[in-house]
Amino acid sequence: MKIIATGVLLFLLTTSHNVPTQAFTMKLLATSSQALIPLVKISAYTNENPPSKDASQSLVHALQDSGFVLVQSPLLTPDIQDRAIKAANEFLEDGKSNGVVEHPSDPKRYAMLESVEDCEADLKEYMNILEKIKMDVLRHIAVGLGMSYIDFFAKLHNDNNDTLRLINYYPTNEDTGNRCKEHSDYGTITLLSTDGVSGLEAFHHSEWIPVPHVKGSLVVNIGTLLSRWTKGNLKATLHRVAGPASLHSQSAKIDLVEACKYTRTSIAFFADPNQDISAALSSSGSNEEEDAGLVESLQGMSVSEYVQWRSGGGGKDKGRSGIGFTCEDKNRLDKLNTSTMGDDAITK
Repeated sequence: MKIIATGVLLFLLTTSHNVPTQAFTMKLLATSSQALIPLVKISAYTNENPPSKDASQSLVHALQDSGFVLVQSPLLTPDIQDRAIKAANEFLEDGKSNGVVEHPSDPKRYAMLESVEDCEADLKEYMNILEKIKMDVLRHIAVGLGMSYIDFFAKLHNDNNDTLRLINYYPTNEDTGNRCKEHSDYGTITLLSTDGVSGLEAFHHSEWIPVPHVKGSLVVNIGTLLSRWTKGNLKATLHRVAGPASLHSQSAKIDLVEACKYTRTSIAFFADPNQDISAALSSSGSNEEEDAGLVESLQGMSVSEYVQWRSGGGGKDKGRSGIGFTCEDKNRLDKLNTSTMGDDAITK
């Protein structure tokens, strides 16, 4: 059992690892980052219970500002989330027989699950739930953007072209820089669960701010495809998992030092549009301007071609290893290297 303190509140997080009970101060819920990355409670969609305007606008405002938001849904309970984190650890501990890959540069290992059919038990339940929450988030985004058709994004994601990435970040030491290098995601949206161990940061207004952790919530961030789709209205934000030696971190140093003593576990749910996007567009109920935004963001490619191009890899599994960038991302990282970030800003 780990006791993780955020301000004056203590969150008890159980993990599958035998680590000593310890309290340590974490400022992930400090006022500055909490204001930039707020917690928004969304509803589970039914015809009788559409997304509320207030929640939708709060969600979109955060995604326009920092590109990050915390979301709580009645579909995901803390218990289901805890069991999924435990199952992810067990899967990764089984090793290469399950397709577990050691990252070539970051101190972490990961596995990609391409669909619900690749999941078992608790992970299958978790992915089924997140496919529903994905649709709810997309409807809230449409309402928050004032779109004429609230199912525009949802209809283009109803083939569940999603993947689940299970990640363990290894324990390190005080000399460790980033446990995951700076990068932006490149699909539509990412829904992230973590075990609460400190380190996740977003680059906002030239500062690396800590992303808050609230048990039972999901971290939602925008991918470059949706950012381009909305002509930059929603931001695809650079983010990283910082270590004690990461430069310009706004996280408390003591938190990062303590965090690096433990394995850090996260589950990233990547949502991409339907593969046959042309057919989806023809029946989406959207208007020509909204259709044109997606066509422009795909730059004449199919969704699968876009994922391969954006990742620099040969398909989802290789691509999600994070070995490639768009020109825009490369330029942003180069700018960080030569200005505010020094030698710490290296690509993922």
